Amino acid sequence: MSNVYPFPAGGKSAKPLRKKSHRTKSSDNAYGPALLLQDFDDIPVDVLDAIIQAGSLYLAQSGLESTEDELASPCAQFLRTLHGMNALTEAANVLICEAQRYPEQTDREAVDWLLQRTKATHKVMRKLDEMLPQDAFILASNSFGPDFMAEYATNAAMLLVSHFAEDLLAYYDENFIQTRKDRRKVMMIDYQDAYREVIQDCQIHIGAHGFLMKELASAQRALNKGMKEP
Repeated sequence: MSNVYPFPAGGKSAKPLRKKSHRTKSSDNAYGPALLLQDFDDIPVDVLDAIIQAGSLYLAQSGLESTEDELASPCAQFLRTLHGMNALTEAANVLICEAQRYPEQTDREAVDWLLQRTKATHKVMRKLDEMLPQDAFILASNSFGPDFMAEYATNAAMLLVSHFAEDLLAYYDENFIQTRKDRRKVMMIDYQDAYREVIQDCQIHIGAHGFLMKELASAQRALNKGMKEP
């Protein structure tokens, strides 16, 4: 994954990543013992926990007041989503490293799929990062256009990154949960459902954005046509 790299520092609404289990808070091993995998530097990593914690980097907790960063920067939520993407990429790198260490126990097609999903997600995230207006431009503009672009880019990024998290959990499930190398199936399901809830919410927002853009494009065509007619 040499060409997969963290994004440079670049939203709006964010749903909380919350587990759906009815469990009350208890010790860290409430779900069972952690499975540690070695990264490329031979550092042990709890990949399942890393995938879960990535969500906490960009999915706001419900009921919290807006931070100073959010008030000062319309793109703060987008930036946090990039941090979540970077954390998920590190988790994917550990999974790739594990597959390279034990090729005889690895489905090569599944590893290739994981690598391609990582590259594809980064490609779209770069596109969203490029289209995102600068904070100063958004704040100084008299139009709602830049603000709308930031909102769209943020929700699109959250949808994309959450989909990537779900992909990683699916890979982890097949290779470590179903094989019983990791016994924390309930933990994985709890947060898998939480990511899916975020995806559903973001899809609703993106659907509304798509409808609005379609209507704007139609109105723009009518306006252009009207301006050309005598």
